[in-house]
Amino acid sequence: MASFHSVCIGFSGLTLRFLIPSPVALPREFLDLQCTDTGNVDAQYEIRLLTEPLRPESPPVYDQADITIFPTEKGWLRVYSPLTAKDGCQVACLLCPDHHNILYYPASRWDFYAAPLRCFHLIAGEALLLKNNAFLLHSSVVLYEGRTVLFSGPSGAGKSTQANLWARHLGARVLNGDRCVVMKRDDIFYGGGSPWSGTSGIYRREQAPIAGICLVQQALENSLVPLGRAAFAPLFTQTIVNSWDEDFMRKLTGLFADLLVSVPVYRLNCKPNEDAVRLVRDTFY
Repeated sequence: MASFHSVCIGFSGLTLRFLIPSPVALPREFLDLQCTDTGNVDAQYEIRLLTEPLRPESPPVYDQADITIFPTEKGWLRVYSPLTAKDGCQVACLLCPDHHNILYYPASRWDFYAAPLRCFHLIAGEALLLKNNAFLLHSSVVLYEGRTVLFSGPSGAGKSTQANLWARHLGARVLNGDRCVVMKRDDIFYGGGSPWSGTSGIYRREQAPIAGICLVQQALENSLVPLGRAAFAPLFTQTIVNSWDEDFMRKLTGLFADLLVSVPVYRLNCKPNEDAVRLVRDTFY
């Protein structure tokens, strides 16, 4: 371990350690997430450089264009789409039950990944989070008066627009513009920042109890429609599932069911204006 360089990041109450074979610079936008390595982390990712391809012994349980999943004695091995390394080495992530995971990169391509460190989209974050009663929801999240509001929905629905309107008109703090960590702790659901932020470039460490969730839909007039359990299907499509893992699917489904009992979810039909902000604030606060 002495030959590795340690980098730690923290978000939504979690801390991850990366053991890296050479000094690297964190992307500038990640500096707010960097924290001191105290030895007490929720997961570790050791980066290993490949000079020959990985050859899993078992057939895959999942095989799509961009990712293939193999069961191994050590855990799930995720092999990502070939990235044109001339030596044929893959980019892969081995997820182990003890949370001491391994990231593999072709040695010939390490300079590309190391400057700046490009690995956070490859660490199987949804699997890590679920072990901590959490999941990623495709949503923008704002912190206002000690609680959070999540704006969810498909790309282009207006999630970031609504979050930015809250920042402009109410002074709310945007914690993430694309992927919110939803975490259940002591029977309370929290919304918080993550290292996955899409094109928004907003990375914050905080989390706070969720006041409510809005499924955003552009409309000619502003209105809120309570969804209750009817929110399950549209919300479930906005997270990442591991369909090959029965335990994952069972636990994630249970968390969603608990969320809908604990947190109000509304369909927000909205225009991009201050009236939509006031409508949601007066409903949730």
